[in-house]
Amino acid sequence: MKFEITYIFEKQRPVTLFARQLGTGEFALSDSPMLGGVPIKRYVSQPRAITPDGKPDLSQFSFVLSTASDLPKLGVGQIVELT
Repeated sequence: MKFEITYIFEKQRPVTLFARQLGTGEFALSDSPMLGGVPIKRYVSQPRAITPDGKPDLSQFSFVLSTASDLPKLGVGQIVELT
């Protein structure tokens, strides 16, 4: 499943990434999930985001990096694959 990174919250540890799901359908995290080739924790949530018309944005998800040192490998606007 592909995602576009929309925001990186790096002022706290662990680092949290917000990303918009680009395809439709369900996804699941594997035992060792990776986002754009970077290890992430087995945790996903949906932040309280809204679309321009005021409806909940159900395509937005948050992921937590396993190691903050991997942060330079990812950037806002980058399209990444969840594996």
